[in-house]
Amino acid sequence: MLLIISGKTSIRAAELDLRADQMRVVLTKYNSPMLGLENILIQTAEKYGLDWTLLAAIAGTESSFGKHMPHECINPYGWGIYGDHKLCFSSFEAAIEGVASGLAKKYNISTLESIARTYNTVSTDGWISHTRFFINKIKTAEIPVHQLPLTL
Repeated sequence: MLLIISGKTSIRAAELDLRADQMRVVLTKYNSPMLGLENILIQTAEKYGLDWTLLAAIAGTESSFGKHMPHECINPYGWGIYGDHKLCFSSFEAAIEGVASGLAKKYNISTLESIARTYNTVSTDGWISHTRFFINKIKTAEIPVHQLPLTL
């Protein structure tokens, strides 16, 4: 089956990648300041061998997708924040890159459980549960028909 995208290009339906659209649905639902960074989140995750939803899901768990961060600090991941220590990034993009790189270099990224054992040693089970919830929310998000980039 061929689909016409934006009236110009035909592709096979199986080639259509709607992951950014699925992520956008969730970020919109949670009124996230990270809205618009879907492609960066996905591409950065893939660059470092992470599940495409992981970076967004961790931000969901740690900061409600960037809505609850330390004052005057960009860090939707809670990365390097403990006690009186606060690590801030220059932008959401820098945070995405920094956390993805750190996960790939310093963590066993084979499973969510193995990541959690290092990422959140205080409430590992809760962290896994919340992060898995957001992973599933993103992967199963339904894209409204009017937002699909299709012309039939």
